[in-house]
Amino acid sequence: MERQALYERIKTLDWQQKLGNLASTLATISTQSTIPESDRLTSHLLREAALVIEWSAASVPQDFLWELAVMQRELMAWKKVFPVESARNLLALQARHKSDRVLQMSGLLSDGEEYYRPDGEKSKELVADR
Repeated sequence: MERQALYERIKTLDWQQKLGNLASTLATISTQSTIPESDRLTSHLLREAALVIEWSAASVPQDFLWELAVMQRELMAWKKVFPVESARNLLALQARHKSDRVLQMSGLLSDGEEYYRPDGEKSKELVADR
């Protein structure tokens, strides 16, 4: 999505919806990063996710700001080096973990839902909760 159009769409959402959109973008990165034909899309989505974090910061509860800032730096670091053939699966795994974590932050992940842990296994408990 074009940057200005994305901004116009994101700015109208409440903070939970913004994080829900971020989680969706991260989940898409997770699925597309392992497909070499999707490298351009993945690179674009890495930047998009970082922008959504930036534009969401003012409305997100302060408790989540540090974690989102770290996530944003990691996404931009990935964008600088992507594609790296030997790291595609690592990016996919990290993006899935981040998506699950953002859903948890937003409150959009209900208690009974499963997500993927960093080791790739399904769970109902996030690693950060342990």
